Formats: sequence, C-alpha cells, structure tokens
Amino acid sequence: MTIVEFLSARLVEAEQAAQAASPASGPPPRALAEVEAKRRILHGYNHAYRTCLHTLHQADGSAEANGAWSALHAWRRALECLAAIYDDHPDYDPSWKVGVTS
Repeated sequence: MTIVEFLSARLVEAEQAAQAASPASGPPPRALAEVEAKRRILHGYNHAYRTCLHTLHQADGSAEANGAWSALHAWRRALECLAAIYDDHPDYDPSWKVGVTS
C-alpha cells in the first residue's frame, strides 16, 4: 500500500464518520472541509510526482529537474506529516515516519 492509498482510505473513513455523526443536520462543515483540504494535498502530491517524472525524462541534472525533485520532496513530507496522525493504524508503514528516508 502506498502512502497515497493509505491516506485516501483514511479520508474516506473520516468523511463517512462525519456523515454519520450528524445525519439529521448534515455533517459538520469543518470536518468535510478538512477532508477536502487533505484531498487537495494528495492531488498536489500526485501532480508533483507526474511532473517530476516527466521532467526527469526530458532533462538530465538540470535546474528544472532539481526543482521538480525539490517540489516532490516537499509534497512527500506533507504526506508523511498527514500519515503520522494514523501511526497506530495497522496499515501504517513506519518508513513514512517524518524524517525517515526510504
């Protein structure tokens, strides 16, 4: 399981929990906003990943490639911070711990 798959599953669970918490009045707007914000972070990471791969195929050691790697690394760290919330989950991979490189 990738960190993106792991976080996507946790966001589905969080959204379902928010929906179930207040079925009559609707889910708390803040809970849904938090889920959406985290989904945008996942989307940003996926976009940075694709951009990085594309750039690496076209440039060797250029500043553009280095910038793409730096951006991807920053997005990855953000995902690791989000995943750390769930470090007691059975599917959590300890290699995702912030500061641990794989």
